[in-house]
Amino acid sequence: MPLDASVRSRRVHVVEDEDEVREAFRVLLSTADVEAVGFSSAEAFITADGEREAHCILLDNNLPGISGLSLLKRLKGAGSKATVIMITGRGDVPTAVDAMRNGAFHFLEKPFDPDVLIGLVEEALARASQPPTETTDLGAYRLALQLLSEREREVHDLMIEGVPNKVLAHRLSISVRTVEHHRAAVMRKLDMRSLSHLVRAAMAVNN
Repeated sequence: MPLDASVRSRRVHVVEDEDEVREAFRVLLSTADVEAVGFSSAEAFITADGEREAHCILLDNNLPGISGLSLLKRLKGAGSKATVIMITGRGDVPTAVDAMRNGAFHFLEKPFDPDVLIGLVEEALARASQPPTETTDLGAYRLALQLLSEREREVHDLMIEGVPNKVLAHRLSISVRTVEHHRAAVMRKLDMRSLSHLVRAAMAVNN
């Protein structure tokens, strides 16, 4: 029997191989009246027809067998409209940016603030239940780019490529602390809440 749309709209498919983590997600999401349906692998998700059923997916990248990023690319190739939040390890910025380029709505680094996760899930669920809209003011973003100094623009361009701070510092022959200072200035001047929002804006402008 088909599920009521209102029920499905508050459901998140969680693809995570660790049982304890899946259970933690289930308990956390239940506090926001969100149902979590867990899968221990990408293969289990595919077998359960998750590609067709899912509206919102919380997807760990480090999965046995098919990786989270590979599943994300499969979803994109199949034309899935699911809103995907990718979970990555701390410092795994290149993978996170690659996820954004392959259709992820957002990425979240472990360990993360539970309130931040709830906020992202609510945002993703709202996005999944509405017609696509452009939430970033691209005109303002383009204008704000002009406010960046030459060095800040260099840092900006490497940030959206997913270059880690240490590598970025080496390429520009500056210290990691200086890189962090420039990154903060870039985010402030462009009025971006997170790196994923910055990457999404840059991709939209360049498309």
